[in-house]
Amino acid sequence: MSSKWIGIGAIIVILIIVAGVFFLYYGTYNNLVSLEETVDEKWAQVEQELQRRYDLIPRVVNASMLYIKYEGSILENITKLRSQWASATQTGKMEDINNATSNIESEISRLIVVVEAYPELKASQVVQDLMITLEGTENRISTERMRYNEAVRDYNLSVRSFPANLWAAGWGFESREYFKAKVGAEEPPPVPSG
Repeated sequence: MSSKWIGIGAIIVILIIVAGVFFLYYGTYNNLVSLEETVDEKWAQVEQELQRRYDLIPRVVNASMLYIKYEGSILENITKLRSQWASATQTGKMEDINNATSNIESEISRLIVVVEAYPELKASQVVQDLMITLEGTENRISTERMRYNEAVRDYNLSVRSFPANLWAAGWGFESREYFKAKVGAEEPPPVPSG
C-alpha cells in the first residue's frame, strides 16, 4: 500500500511541476505581450505629439511671416525640415525619425530666438499664443519620449531576463531601440546674428 501512495505522490509532484512550468511559460509570454503593447502605445504618444508639432508649424510660420521680412531662411528651413520629418515617419526607421526630429527642434529654437529679437513680432498676440503652444508641444514631446524610453527599458529588461530570455526570441520578441538624441544635440543650436 505504501508504494501505491509513493507512486501517487510522485505523479502529483510531477503534475505540480508541469503545471508550474506551464503557468510560468504562458505567464511570461503574456507579460511580454503586455510590455510590447505598452512600448507601442508610448511610441504612438510620441508620434501624436510630433504630429501636433507638424500641424502647428505652418500656423507659426504663417503668422510669423506676416511680421518677419528678412529672416525667411529660418522659416524656409523649418518648412523643409517638416517635410523631411514627414518622410522619415513614413520609413519607420528610428534613426531617420531621430535625425529629422533633432533637425526640426534646432530650427524651432532658432525661430524662438528670432521671435524674441523682434519686439513687434513678440507683441503680436497671435504669434505669442502660437509660440506658447509650440513650446508646450516641445515639452509634451520631451515627456512622451521619456515615457517611451521608460517603456522600452522595462520591455528590454523583461526580454533579456530569466526565464523570458529562454523563450522570447522564439516567440518573436526582440529588444527595442531607445529614442536617442542626434549626435551633437548636447550643443546649443547656433543663433543667427542680426
